[in-house]
Amino acid sequence: MRYFFTAKLWVALGALAGTSALLLVLLLVVNSGGSAQQSRVRVIDLVGAVAIAEVGEGWQVNNGKTSGDIALTLDDGRTMRIVDGTPAEVTCQIPVVSYACVMVADTLGTGVLWFALVPADSTNGKEMLTLPTLVDMLDAGDLGVLSNGWVVPLATPTVRNCESETSSLRDFINQFPDGAAVSMLNLYEDQITEVICT
Repeated sequence: MRYFFTAKLWVALGALAGTSALLLVLLLVVNSGGSAQQSRVRVIDLVGAVAIAEVGEGWQVNNGKTSGDIALTLDDGRTMRIVDGTPAEVTCQIPVVSYACVMVADTLGTGVLWFALVPADSTNGKEMLTLPTLVDMLDAGDLGVLSNGWVVPLATPTVRNCESETSSLRDFINQFPDGAAVSMLNLYEDQITEVICT
């Protein structure tokens, strides 16, 4: 029992406590930063032009979440039922005209975890959707990260359309940063098939 009170033991216990406290602080910082980043990143695994919208009474989006229910029938015949409280971004008027809006969503099975309704392109609205700049690639180039945080599948190959020569898609991303290019999402293939410098 007399060894318990030696200076070496107290120094060792103090070092262990200090290291533990430092690890706990780092863990809290990493977790808080990671959750903020993760809330911005959206993995898009469902894309479709909206053919029919059945809007429930009082449906709206407030502070990034839906109030009320809505059912969206997509161009491929699927009907996505979105329940009250679903996280959402809506930049398109509630669809009253078929194919005026496109739905992109992060899903789990048949459930919608998050979705966005965006205006369809004025030309080829049922075929293509213009999205923001491609800023990175993931999963060996199978996924593209857009400047708005959306993660979308990439076609192989993804066509690079620009007067300036680029040697690869990575070279294109480096030469045309945020705002200097657009990404074209093929609504039939549910992937980005082309990037165009602006």
